[in-house]
Amino acid sequence: MKERKSLQNISSGTLIAKNVIFNLLGYGLPLLLALIIIPVLIKNLGDEKFGILTLAWVIIGYFSFFDFGIGRALTKIVAEKIGIDCTEEIPSIFWTSFFMMLAVSVFITIILLFFAPYLVQNLFKISESLQDEALNAFYILIISIPIVTTTAGIRGVLEAYQKFAVINVLRTILGISSFLVPLICLIFTNNLFWIVLFLAIIRVIIWISYFKQSFRLNENLSSKIEFKFEMIKPILKFSGWITVSNFIVPFFVYSDRFLIGALVSAEAITFYATPYEVVSKLLLIPGAIAGVLFPAISASFLSDPDFTKKISTQAVKYIFIILFPILFIIFAFASEGLALWLGARFAVQSTVILRLLAVGVLFNSLAYIPYAFIEGIGRPDITAKIQLVELPLFLVAIYFMTISTGIYGVALVWMIRMIIDSLILFFVAGKLKLSNLNFNLNKTVIIFFLISFLTVSTIFIDSLLFKINFRVFLLF
Repeated sequence: MKERKSLQNISSGTLIAKNVIFNLLGYGLPLLLALIIIPVLIKNLGDEKFGILTLAWVIIGYFSFFDFGIGRALTKIVAEKIGIDCTEEIPSIFWTSFFMMLAVSVFITIILLFFAPYLVQNLFKISESLQDEALNAFYILIISIPIVTTTAGIRGVLEAYQKFAVINVLRTILGISSFLVPLICLIFTNNLFWIVLFLAIIRVIIWISYFKQSFRLNENLSSKIEFKFEMIKPILKFSGWITVSNFIVPFFVYSDRFLIGALVSAEAITFYATPYEVVSKLLLIPGAIAGVLFPAISASFLSDPDFTKKISTQAVKYIFIILFPILFIIFAFASEGLALWLGARFAVQSTVILRLLAVGVLFNSLAYIPYAFIEGIGRPDITAKIQLVELPLFLVAIYFMTISTGIYGVALVWMIRMIIDSLILFFVAGKLKLSNLNFNLNKTVIIFFLISFLTVSTIFIDSLLFKINFRVFLLF
């Protein structure tokens, strides 16, 4: 009875829904503020200094990958212990994971401190007049690596306990500070060293806040500080495959624009990247849902597989219901929307790109759920192996399509990869014994292809009024 109560508290459907909203707000509010503040920062810092600041934002964000998947492993293992009511084991799991992350991040910090001058003077091509200022700022960034890395692990405990309200309050504060702190610093100085230093101080404050919140959840965390060698193997078994995925994903994300720039032109990047940046922002929605679903699945799949099945199936349905109308409108009115926003010339170049990417984003959004499910039940090796097989095929296809058909071929390959990846993940999730996701595939497939056919057919309708009426009918 106690086990069932613990599981219901951590993974109730109502709590999951609230946490999804918290996630959306936590990611979305800083993004809205950025739209307002970034033009001011560019104007006052200048192009090069703002470019270095942007680089600092990117680098400090990627520092979280230096946990080598241990943070996600911690979330999974702790959530599982909560689900089976073995919370007395959580302190040893937490501190073993924390010290592992700390050791790795300190080692990387020491190495990067030696290479910092090379990065500033050679790799990033920073002008000579700004090199000293940038180097000092980079030293602060590098020193902050252990803080950023271990924060990911501490946050993992809060995620396991489904404390997304707390997480997103802190995430929102951190996100807003990333833009607001440089703006406030400009009142006194535009020196990058001081701007980055205060950003690092904010990181330390958030780090301490995460610790305090974790200690409130489990009082034993502060009293039972211990490192257990026998915990290393199960942690690394899960985190190792997460690290493989973390290494592969950037190749999927950035190779298309790199190849366009190298094989076509810099101008072509604009025609491809602009619609990509717009439509890919919708992935925030399935990302917010999957982020909440991962610890819920980890907590429930052993003790209540029916609940796991229920929340996984519902998540797929809700993502489709939310995103299909948005992406349908983007697909249907791509030409008119681009012409109104960026002009007729841009619409001619990017309409097909936007439509192909919109279809790909829909499939990619749905794939977030089987991906979270497979990892949530403890099989990140499956998703990593799928990516390892897909990556060389994707790179070869996108290379030859870039040469032969330019940005249209790139978008087509990207869309096809999203469709295939989604189908593979659903197929694999359906084959795993614990999933038992009984979709009515025959009915679903018929309806999906009928909607797809009618959607594509609207491209050939010239009358704007008729297009609007027909598409409203389809949405209904």
